[in-house]
Amino acid sequence: MSPTITLELLDRYEQVKGELERAPSAHQVDRGAWELVDELMLDLHLIDHGYATESYQRHVERRLTEVCADAATIDRLRHLRL
Repeated sequence: MSPTITLELLDRYEQVKGELERAPSAHQVDRGAWELVDELMLDLHLIDHGYATESYQRHVERRLTEVCADAATIDRLRHLRL
């Protein structure tokens, strides 16, 4: 089962600009979910800049719906800028 990305996780991710080592309670963070946010941020960046094929874009869309808690979380992840 994949980790779940939540709005709370994205808040923490944004607070430390994606650098888990800077998080005061890094030991309490689901590292699998954190790494998944890193991967999806890269995927969304590639898509935004036209480097992804349509099939890869569809793959990322499916992945977002699989691992994000809800539509608000997907939207927040899409608009997260570090």
